[in-house]
Amino acid sequence: MRRPTRAEVLQAADDHIGYFPLDEPRERARELREAVLTWREGEEVPQAVYEAARRFCLSLGIRVPACGWENDDGYQVRAIDRDTGEAEPPPAAEAAAAPRSYGDASKKAAWLAQAVAGAVNIAGALASPRLWAKATSWPSREHLIEHVDQLLSAFGTELDQQKFAAPARRLRALLSAWEPGPEIPKGISAAARELLAALGIQEPPGGWDAPEGPLEGPSNDNA
Repeated sequence: MRRPTRAEVLQAADDHIGYFPLDEPRERARELREAVLTWREGEEVPQAVYEAARRFCLSLGIRVPACGWENDDGYQVRAIDRDTGEAEPPPAAEAAAAPRSYGDASKKAAWLAQAVAGAVNIAGALASPRLWAKATSWPSREHLIEHVDQLLSAFGTELDQQKFAAPARRLRALLSAWEPGPEIPKGISAAARELLAALGIQEPPGGWDAPEGPLEGPSNDNA
């Protein structure tokens, strides 16, 4: 098996910092990056890197292995090995749609980041009725629900372990009965704010309706 290089770990941390919107995982990714900078290529991985990596995993909702980090079965290490086809996940991991390679893991991380970012953008717009009303056009119901569905589907079997699962489902149910227009029902704004809080997004200074310029975000474009 092959462990990731220092450069690969740094790149992975940089990708997460650049694309993942949640504050705590981004902060843990920065800590991991700083720890990796103390690791000289060809030497043993410093304990600080292991500890920072574990804190980063925990910030993403990954549980400590039942047998402990030191006694894990090694699947996560084998999955990093891109150079051989010998890294087969154990049945439980395969059933949970665990990534089978370093490339798969990178793609899954990018998909998770995209799903969370899309949901944050939509919920952020819905959380501010005053700013929403300033828009000249509004996204379709299907477009709004699509972003919530992407968030709900991206985490697979891990969804029910996430704090945002219940508020996301509640927001989706409310959106399915609403035809978007200039006025947002109070229940939808409340659900959007609850979802943002569960995703670690804090209410801005002055409240969600604080004057912060024209609304940017709601559109029918998926880009």
